[in-house]
Amino acid sequence: MDEDGEKRVRARGSGEVDWISNLPDCLICQVLLKLPTKDVVKSSVLSTKWRNIWKYVPGLNLSYCDFHVRNTFSYDHNTFLSFVDSFMGFNSQSCFQSFKLEYDSSGYGEPIIALIMRWINSVVSRKVKYLGVSDDSCGSYDYEMPQTIYTCETLVYLTLDGLFLASPKFVSLPSLKELHLSIVKFADDLAFETLVSQCPVIENLTINKSFCDDFEFTCVRSQSLLSFTHVADSDEMLVEDLVVAIDAPKLKYLRLSDHRIASFILNNLASLVEADIDTVFNLICKKMFDPNDLKKRNMVRDFLVGISNIKNLIIASSTLEVIYDYSRCEPLPLFHNLSSLRVEFYGYRWEMLPIFLESCPNLKSLFVGSANYREKEGINILSGPRRFLSSLKYVKIERPLKGETKEMKLVSYLLENSTILKELTLCLDGSIKKEESVILKELLTIPRLSTSCKVVVL
Repeated sequence: MDEDGEKRVRARGSGEVDWISNLPDCLICQVLLKLPTKDVVKSSVLSTKWRNIWKYVPGLNLSYCDFHVRNTFSYDHNTFLSFVDSFMGFNSQSCFQSFKLEYDSSGYGEPIIALIMRWINSVVSRKVKYLGVSDDSCGSYDYEMPQTIYTCETLVYLTLDGLFLASPKFVSLPSLKELHLSIVKFADDLAFETLVSQCPVIENLTINKSFCDDFEFTCVRSQSLLSFTHVADSDEMLVEDLVVAIDAPKLKYLRLSDHRIASFILNNLASLVEADIDTVFNLICKKMFDPNDLKKRNMVRDFLVGISNIKNLIIASSTLEVIYDYSRCEPLPLFHNLSSLRVEFYGYRWEMLPIFLESCPNLKSLFVGSANYREKEGINILSGPRRFLSSLKYVKIERPLKGETKEMKLVSYLLENSTILKELTLCLDGSIKKEESVILKELLTIPRLSTSCKVVVL
């Protein structure tokens, strides 16, 4: 490097090289694109060179909460809207890569929605790739978002929160790979299904529903989908008999967390590798599993068959309870490929685990976790002869042990029936230090079928 070049890449007044400031402006803008807009604006004080660069960053990531009025609990919405409107005018003819906006339309009505629509239409015309719009006004759903959302050919990532979406007249999203919908409302029941089915390269779909919204759908159909997540708040006052069909032959990851759906029909899921399941098939509001209800039995059976080829499974104890009830009527399908299982227990009811373990002939790892939720009291189902667990190698019980009888029965079951178990890890409850030595002595007296098994106590 010549002497002049050496001077150009050194920060004034120091011997250190200032590589960032000497990058081309286009690269600096790409770096700033990764930051929230409020931090991008702050960069203008760094030097004369940086004073106006923020205006040319091809993206906006801003929330009305960034305009907090000092010493109050309120926000300056007018300044927020004015700033966004001005920012959208900078370099208005260039491409716009990212637009992420969080606002609150409460009390502002049509004027703010008119601005939002104009901004969305603008970024779509400027070939936006990442679009995220969130309305924090508690889902009034008074105004439809513009149809241009459905026809942005450059869009790769779309996330919408608290919005009302029109029924699409035409869908053209040839580049969309990720779609995230949270507490949204569609103009009609088929709008969502039309949207998903007309995204030819979509890979990730996430739906978050609130018990107060009425967004319902009966089918998720996609030839390209790899990951699908459906999470809904549970409200025992709402009872639904909705059945949702999932038809996605390339799907690898599935998460279902909804206690109100009567059943999920799983079609063409031969590629499924991992699932996270928390559903009770609408057996809520004190509704119990009825062995004589053939329709419900068939729903449970078909669902279990649909996920029976997976390798990794996370399952809630509420779902496990329904599976146990079903197992008293019909044998469970075998989960031949299941290698890793995690069970999230809402209490200390671990008694129903063995019946499911014995349907997993090739299970290698078991993790017993915990979640905060009140569950129904049940019967003890650990009694009776049990089959050997011939493949299980590693077990970790993360829920702290208190030394209760049913807990020690589970530990005994695992140690006495696992033929090649290598390690069993236990966590003791921190509140029982006085009884710790008693529990450890009891653990030592439990016979182990596997001679190489090591018990680790944390």
